[in-house]
Amino acid sequence: MKDSSGPRRSGLGVARGVARGVAHRTVRTLALVLAFVLVIALGLNLDGPPDPGPPQLSLTEQAQVDAEVSATDLAAEATILSDGAAADSPGVGDAYAATADLLQEQATALRHPVLSPVSSPTVSAATSSTEPAGGEGRDSPGAPEAKDGSAPAGSAPATAISKPAPTPTSFVADLFSAAQQNREASVGAEPGIARLLASVAVSQRHQALSLAGLQGLEVPEWEQLPTAPPGQQPECTATDPVDPPAAEHLSAAVSAEHQTAYAYEVAAARIADGAPLTDRAEQHAVAALAGEGILQGLACTQLPTQIPAYALDAGFFDDPTGTLNRLNTELVRMYADLVGLTDGPARLWAVERFSDVAEQRQLTTSTLEAFPGIID
Repeated sequence: MKDSSGPRRSGLGVARGVARGVAHRTVRTLALVLAFVLVIALGLNLDGPPDPGPPQLSLTEQAQVDAEVSATDLAAEATILSDGAAADSPGVGDAYAATADLLQEQATALRHPVLSPVSSPTVSAATSSTEPAGGEGRDSPGAPEAKDGSAPAGSAPATAISKPAPTPTSFVADLFSAAQQNREASVGAEPGIARLLASVAVSQRHQALSLAGLQGLEVPEWEQLPTAPPGQQPECTATDPVDPPAAEHLSAAVSAEHQTAYAYEVAAARIADGAPLTDRAEQHAVAALAGEGILQGLACTQLPTQIPAYALDAGFFDDPTGTLNRLNTELVRMYADLVGLTDGPARLWAVERFSDVAEQRQLTTSTLEAFPGIID
């Protein structure tokens, strides 16, 4: 009698082997699919996270970059106008050349070590083949270029803007506008850059005034500055009142305004037609009162009583005009410093006074400066 269990077991073993083979192939297939999916997923992130784009600039950084780009572009336009006027009007051509030099000097001082663009918007090549100073390819330690030729990290994007050829009217208007923009930015910028922006603004306005006078062009007034943000507040406790450092600097400026007003009054009394000097004395007196009003909000202690007379320079009576000019020069330097030493309403007042006394001093000299009050 034959044992039939052998064949049955053999058939069952074959079935089990087939099942195991199918299972193994299925696992391998799933493993390959999973590996493929992982490779694809990883491949999407081989270069790391997506570029977040340029960093968000602070108010100060944006003002600094804007001022540099503006000065660079204006320098390029001034060079074009200088070349165009050189043959027909050498004096005007020289004035534009001097303006180009001053503007490029300002652009260099304003250059941010990281954020400044490698190349800034330039005048269209269709209008001139002159490459603006400080444009693409410039070699500056303040604007490092990557080894692959790309812009440095954090740089503002460089874009080429096609502009019509500059004219004397458009250039002077743009120069006035740049001065106004930098003046406004100086009110809220950080101290060091605020001082530089205010000085550049005054210089650019002087340049525009000089060019406008040479060519009979319109001269706009300074536009009113925006309201200043709240400044530092004193800690006026009953036992130990503490004035912020700005109060001391502001008090010195108020005293200087009173002294200057007195000097103008004395000088006006010694000449036949002293009306213009009397007007200046009144302007300085009004400025001193405005400064006292701001100082009252900064100082915990009572303001010192202003003395009715001041000691004047030993040479004042021999040369009152020279003494007044020296006083104005000292005021320009003082207010340039005060812009960087104050904030809020005191900064706003300092910027306004700096603009005024610098413009008054400019009436007595034909010399243009790149940085009035900072570098004489």
